[in-house]
Amino acid sequence: MVHSIMLQAFAVFDFVWNYALPVTIFAFCYARIFYIIRRHNKIASGQVGGNQDIPMATLPRVQNDGEVQPQDETEAGTDTKLSHRELNVLQTVIIIIICYIVCWGPASFANVVQSITVCVFLHIKIIIYFFAFISTSVS
Repeated sequence: MVHSIMLQAFAVFDFVWNYALPVTIFAFCYARIFYIIRRHNKIASGQVGGNQDIPMATLPRVQNDGEVQPQDETEAGTDTKLSHRELNVLQTVIIIIICYIVCWGPASFANVVQSITVCVFLHIKIIIYFFAFISTSVS
């Protein structure tokens, strides 16, 4: 009985450590990368308003007194559409995360199910682990 509980606890820990945590970290890191790319593109195209924190080099200077002047809201634009490059980056990020979930998800779930003493058939297990191993070439 104690051995069974420890096996189930390990399976849950293994699922969280080897699947849920990496998916969460991937999603967070890729979202952060996308946010930085999107922010950089807005700064480069001059679509950032004056009240946002951006480097001073991107703000126009008044010639007489040298003070930094914020851009007008009408100049800044409020376009929220994604550019073609941003859409490509977003699509790539989503595909990478989905491939990881599809490749490693079944193996992680199978380990948890098997720890609950439900039999996972051999041919299903082979297919499940095939997805896990193919993730190397998919990535």
